[in-house]
Amino acid sequence: MPSIQTFNDFMTTTGPSYLTSADAVINEAVKNTYAFSRLLKGKTSEQTIQGGTEIRDVIMFDDSRTYDHYQPNDTFTWRNPQVTDYVRAPWRFHIDHMSWTDAEVELNTGETSASTKVAYKRLKRIKEQRMWTSMLNGFEEDLWAAPTISGMEDESGKLPYSLPFFITEIGQNFGGALGQRGTAPYTASNNASHTVMRISPFTENRWTNLVELYNNSASGINPGNANFGNVSSVALDGDTPYNQSGSAFTASVGNLFAAFDVMMMRLKYEAPSTRQQYFENDSLNRQMILSSRAGVQQYRNALRLSNDTLVSYQDAAYSSPAYAGIDVTYCSDLDTAAIYPAHSGDLTNVLNDYNTPQGASGAFSAFGTESGVRTIAKGPRYYFVNGNYLTPIFHSRRYFKQHEVLRHPNQPFTYVQPVDCWSNLFCNSRQRHGVVCPVPVA
Repeated sequence: MPSIQTFNDFMTTTGPSYLTSADAVINEAVKNTYAFSRLLKGKTSEQTIQGGTEIRDVIMFDDSRTYDHYQPNDTFTWRNPQVTDYVRAPWRFHIDHMSWTDAEVELNTGETSASTKVAYKRLKRIKEQRMWTSMLNGFEEDLWAAPTISGMEDESGKLPYSLPFFITEIGQNFGGALGQRGTAPYTASNNASHTVMRISPFTENRWTNLVELYNNSASGINPGNANFGNVSSVALDGDTPYNQSGSAFTASVGNLFAAFDVMMMRLKYEAPSTRQQYFENDSLNRQMILSSRAGVQQYRNALRLSNDTLVSYQDAAYSSPAYAGIDVTYCSDLDTAAIYPAHSGDLTNVLNDYNTPQGASGAFSAFGTESGVRTIAKGPRYYFVNGNYLTPIFHSRRYFKQHEVLRHPNQPFTYVQPVDCWSNLFCNSRQRHGVVCPVPVA
């Protein structure tokens, strides 16, 4: 039998050892990804693998209070409130492949049957590792894809949900008590009609993420400045960043540390007592603060200027900057991610554009990077992500399924083996996540 056919049979009949369980995915992901692996870490296959026509979970937004007071002879009126709703996500379909040629296999064939088997195993492992790395990096990039209603929320879309879809700075203020909250990604059509996982964040206040602003001026960032720590008046759009109201007002916005303080309290993050506990406790380790290189460096510089630890430690690195014991983690995809509201043309007056109602002439109508020329609020963002309420879920019947070897119709000496996977990113509580973002400075 020709060696190429033998190798093809070997690839078809030998199962993929690296795709046997969710635990195997986690172990491989740790080597290649930043946030994706930590969203999976410590979660069982019951949490990460499901079947069915869509991903669905029950959620309760309101307790419809039945608590009351009574006197011993009172009669009671009993109620049975219906307080649950469904959050639903469509399956998204991913594909990657391994390929090889006649020459590649023939030249790796040994002189004996034993040496040929060793060569085949080595070549198979090389092919698998390349494809596995490609697929995992693709999942990580999907986490930071620009949010799109048509691509992510609609049934006809192809894209899985991304973190910026669930954690957005586009939002509104619900009466002040709940604070600033992100609602739904921007589109050119009426934003208020959009849903997130089939629930409207415009009618259900608790189906929103938290938003905190920080002063991106020199006095707001630089602790060495005499004004560091002082709040400054910044003109904001109506309720919060990038909403539809357009009724301008002036608010006091503090520095970066102050924004972190408020975000931590609003999210009710549980601070680990020690760094060892943070890394060893999966539930705590899934609490993340993610930022770009510029964001981590900005935070590191603020720490240097705020502390005098160099006197005793003589170490200026701050290699693992943290807040409340939670690492401020660098995600390289955020360096270039075009996910922030931007103007479609050159900006002549940032604050005017910022105060323009969404959808009106001159308002933001595109996405840019954090330092992009047309990005309205320039500066790093800090994503407070709680992985206990955000999980990549895989379909039980298409969990990295390996298919038969195919022969390329136009390249007769090339063979391809596809591997596909059905999954999506599932969020069962948006109010456990938040983003700290800068306000625009004229």
